Amino acid sequence: MASIIALAQCGSSDAIAKNLKTAAHFMEMASHSQASMIVFPEYFMISYLACDHGYVREAQSLQDSFVQSMSALARQYHLWVIFGMSERPEESASDIFTEKCCNTLVILDEQGVFRAHYRKYHLFDAFHWKESNDTIPGCEVFSPIDTPFGKLGLGTCYDLRFPELARKQAIAGAQLMIYPAAWVKGELKDVHWKTLLQARAIENSMYVIGCSQYTPDTYLGQSCAFDPMGRKLAEGGCREELLLVTVNPEESDRARLMIGSVSQK
Repeated sequence: MASIIALAQCGSSDAIAKNLKTAAHFMEMASHSQASMIVFPEYFMISYLACDHGYVREAQSLQDSFVQSMSALARQYHLWVIFGMSERPEESASDIFTEKCCNTLVILDEQGVFRAHYRKYHLFDAFHWKESNDTIPGCEVFSPIDTPFGKLGLGTCYDLRFPELARKQAIAGAQLMIYPAAWVKGELKDVHWKTLLQARAIENSMYVIGCSQYTPDTYLGQSCAFDPMGRKLAEGGCREELLLVTVNPEESDRARLMIGSVSQK
């Protein structure tokens, strides 16, 4: 059965309350567009570039107010939701990592029920950035979960450059892979972003969707979605906007039967 997934291509401010207003705005539009899920970018809860290191200072647990507020919005608009947040480390981790947080994705269902989370596995220590200075790496690849629109896999931004992460989830049955991101602008970075998204779709015979932050000075935007044969389904511009992508998990199954590469040892 086909479903619509909305991509909220937006920036994130250093004020959590303002970002919640942004969430409500995009979720209302997604609901009116008959979407089943909405995806917000990496670092959505608070900007990674927030003043006075708010990305770490404002970190919250998965039980705290930001997740609870997003849960209420999910119930209000009857949408599955994926979003990025700064997660305060557990006590055992905080003994080892001081002044760091986890770069975490959260999945809520249309009733606002917490379904899963994923801590970014590959940190962005490249292109003169050093995410590991303030971020604790995740310990494991996401295990795909069942949803009404197919078995869902996750990666975060820089994870896209590691094909084995998507392959492992495809072998585990993922029919759809979503990459919330804050893809940094730079020479040929738009080419890398779109090419890698398309490659992950083709080599794994699954839908691949990338939802990137957009800011005029730092983040690329240009969110993109590809079907299991590599056809482009949607592409955002250099602005804030809502994109709609129609997915049907049966298309992934058909592509895998026809191509056969995912089942090969």
